Amino acid sequence: MGAGNVQALGKTLESFDGVFDEVVYGDMLLFQEDRDVLDKYKQQYNMGVLRMPFNFIFKYGFAHTLNTLAFQATNNMVIYANTSEVIDEDYGIVDLVKSNKDCNAFYFVHRTDPHRWFRMYNKSDLKWSGCIHEQLAGEYRPFHKPIFMMADLEKDMDNLIKADLFNSVKEIVYFNNYTKIVDMPHALGETDPGWVSFAKENYDSMKSRMTANEELYKAFVTGDEYLLAKNVYGHIMKDTFKSSDLIEYQGDPKYLNKK
Repeated sequence: MGAGNVQALGKTLESFDGVFDEVVYGDMLLFQEDRDVLDKYKQQYNMGVLRMPFNFIFKYGFAHTLNTLAFQATNNMVIYANTSEVIDEDYGIVDLVKSNKDCNAFYFVHRTDPHRWFRMYNKSDLKWSGCIHEQLAGEYRPFHKPIFMMADLEKDMDNLIKADLFNSVKEIVYFNNYTKIVDMPHALGETDPGWVSFAKENYDSMKSRMTANEELYKAFVTGDEYLLAKNVYGHIMKDTFKSSDLIEYQGDPKYLNKK
C-alpha cells in the first residue's frame, strides 16, 4: 500500500516478478499522475488494486490495513513487501515454499539489519496484530532458514517537493499510531514492548509535531480530501523551491484525487 513513491514500487514489482501469482495494492495515492503510473503496472502484472481512503492507516493502523489487503488475495500463502523493498539474493523462494507445505511462516533477512522478517505466511493461520511495528499472531509452523535476502531502495527522489510531502504524510500516520498505543492500550496486540516504551517516552513530542499543522491534522482525522488538497498545495509552496518547480502542481485540482 502507499500514498506515493510509484517509481520505487515499480522496482519492487519487477524484483518479485516470477515469485508472486498476483499483486494486491492498497491505493492511497495523493496525486493522479501517480495513479496513472499504477495503471501501467496493472497492465503489466496480475494486479488487483483496492482503493482506500488516504487516512486508512492513520485511522485503523498497519495490522488492520495489511489484513484487509491479504483478505483480497486469491492464495492463502501471501507475502507482505514494502514499497522499495527488493530481493537482493534469492535463496530459492518458490521451491522452498512449495516443498515445505507443512510450514505456514517463512522469513527473509536484510542486508544490514539482523532482524528476521516473518512476512511470508498462510493467511488462514496467521493474522497481523498491532497498530504499528505489527507482528503476525497465531500458531507458527515456521521454516527454519531464510528464503531470501532483502534490500531497500531509495524512495522516489525525482521530485523533491513530492518527496518532502510524502515524508510529512508518513510522519503524521506513524505518530498517530505511536500515540494510539499509549492512548488505547487495548489495541497493542503483538506490539513489541520496546516500541511501547519508545512511544511513551516520546508521546508529547510526537503529539506536538503531529498536530503542528492543525488543518492538515484535521484532514486526516476527518478524512476530508478537499481539506487535504488545500494543505498539500500550501505545504509544497515553499520559499526553498523556485516558482518554476511549482507550476505543475500549483492550485491545479486535477493532480489530486477527488471524492
